[in-house]
Amino acid sequence: MNATMTAQDDVVRVWRAAEWQFSDPGGAAPIDGVFTGPDGSEIRRRSFRIAAGRVAIRFAPTLPGPWSLRWDGGDALASAGGTIGFEAMPADGEGPLRHGFLRVAPERTHLEHRDGTPFLWLGDTHWRFTSESWDTSNKPGWSSQFRGSVDRRVQQGFSVYQANLMVLDWGADTSRYFVDDGDELDLDFLREVVDPRLRYVADAGLVIALGLGWHQAVDERPERLERLARHVVARYGAYPVVWTLGGEVPGYEPELRQQRLDRWRRVAELIRSDDGYRHPITSHATNERPLPAYYAEEPWFDLALNQHGHGDLDLSPTHYAEFFARHPGIPMVEGETLYEALTSVEAAGRRTVDDTMVRQAAYRAMQSGCCGFSYGAQGGWNGAWERGSFRDMWGDRAWYDGVDLPGAEQLGYLRRFYEALPWHRLRPVTDCFVAGDPLNAAFSPPLVTADEGRSVVVVHFDERYRLTGLGATLTGLVGSSYGVTWFDPVTGRGSAGESRVVTEGSITISDPPEMRDWLLVARSTG
Repeated sequence: MNATMTAQDDVVRVWRAAEWQFSDPGGAAPIDGVFTGPDGSEIRRRSFRIAAGRVAIRFAPTLPGPWSLRWDGGDALASAGGTIGFEAMPADGEGPLRHGFLRVAPERTHLEHRDGTPFLWLGDTHWRFTSESWDTSNKPGWSSQFRGSVDRRVQQGFSVYQANLMVLDWGADTSRYFVDDGDELDLDFLREVVDPRLRYVADAGLVIALGLGWHQAVDERPERLERLARHVVARYGAYPVVWTLGGEVPGYEPELRQQRLDRWRRVAELIRSDDGYRHPITSHATNERPLPAYYAEEPWFDLALNQHGHGDLDLSPTHYAEFFARHPGIPMVEGETLYEALTSVEAAGRRTVDDTMVRQAAYRAMQSGCCGFSYGAQGGWNGAWERGSFRDMWGDRAWYDGVDLPGAEQLGYLRRFYEALPWHRLRPVTDCFVAGDPLNAAFSPPLVTADEGRSVVVVHFDERYRLTGLGATLTGLVGSSYGVTWFDPVTGRGSAGESRVVTEGSITISDPPEMRDWLLVARSTG
C-alpha cells in the first residue's frame, strides 16, 4: 500500500487540513485513524473513499509539533498502513486558521475559537454554491463567479460562508450526490465540484456553516442521507465548520413535522459521534413564532440558527427576548432574514429590501443578544447566473448585482464596530435609557446593551427615532464620567468623543446627528 500526503505548500500546519491518500484495490470499509499530538491528546478521523481504488483521510493539527497517525482496525488498510509521523508547523492564517476551530464559549452566550478568542458570526448565504461557476464569470473583470464572490466577502469582513449541499426545492439535480439516483455516492462530483469550493472557502479563513440539504431530504430513504452525512464529516470535518444539518428541518407540513425532526436528529447524532473535533451543531430553523428550538434539550445541540423571515411574520425584537428567557444557555445566530434586494412578503405590502432594512435587522439581532447574523443578497443566495434566469416570488436579480449591493459592505462595518468593544459581554438592558420625548419612549425606543457593570453602554437608534432636541438620559451608570461617541453604520465612521459627567448615576445625551439609524457608545472614563 502506497501513502501520499498532500498539504498546502507541502507543509502540515496547525488548523489547516492535510490529506493522506492510500491505494486500496480491495475496497476497504471506512475505518478510524487516530492522530496523536505532542501533548498525548488523540483525535479520531474516519477514512473515506475518494475514487476507485483510493481512500483518504484528512486531518488538521490542533498544536504545533510532532504528530503520528495509526489505524484503529483490523482490516487490510489498517494492517498495511503502519504508523505515519509528521511535524505540524505553527498556524499562519486568519480567523480559524490562526485561532482555531469553533466551540461554545463557557458563558454559553456566544461562540469562540479554541484559543478563547470570541467569534462574531457574520455570514453570507449561498444555498446553491455547487451551481456557481468555478472558472467563468459574466461580471466584467472577474474570472470566477464562485471565487470572486468569496474574495469580495472576505475583503468586506465576513467570517462565515453559509451553504447547503443539496438544493431540493428549485429544480436542482438532486441525484448528483448519488450515482444514477441510487445508494452509491457520486465520488466524482464530490471530488471535482464540492472539494475545490469548500477548500477555497476554508483557505480564505472563513468558517463553513454547512447543511446537507433541505427538510424533505429525509422523507425518502433516510438511510441514504445518513450515509452521506458520515461521508461529509469524514471528508470535510478537518475544515473549520459548523454543522447546520439542513434547511428548515421540520418543514411546514404538520403531518411530516415529527417524522422529519426524528430523522434529522439521527443525522445529528451520527455527525456528533463521527466528528473528532466536536464542531458546533445546529439546525437551520423554520420561520415561526415563537422562535423555535426543536432540539434544545439534545446534548449535541450547541446553538440556535434562527430564521426571523422576510416579513411574512412580525420582526419584533421581543421574539429574541422571549427565546432567551425560555432557553437560557443556548446562544443564537440570526441566520436568515430580509435578504438585500429580495422582494419582501410583509402583510402591509411587498417592497424591495434595501440596505437600511438590512442594517435594521442586523443591529436588532445583535442588540437583542444574538452572537451573529447571516446576510443574503438576492441573486447570490440563489446563485442566479443572469437577470431573470431564476425568476420567482423573491425577485430576479443576478449574482453580479447581488455581490455589489451596499448592505454587505455596511455589515462589515458592523463586525468591526462590535469587535472594537467587549461585545461578547454586552447584554440587552431595558432600564438604562430614558427618552426625553414621550413619543420616542412609546413608539421608537432604541435597543440598548451594556456589560454587567455598565461601564460600556451601546444604544442603537433606528430610522424612526424622532429628533426633538430633548435628548435622553442614560441611567444606572458607574464612575464619575463617560466618554460618548457616535457611530455611523452607513459609512463606518465614528465621531470624536465627548465627555459627560455622571450625576446621581446618570448622564445626558443628545439626539442622533440625523433622523436615520445611528449608534451611540458610552464608556466609563472615571
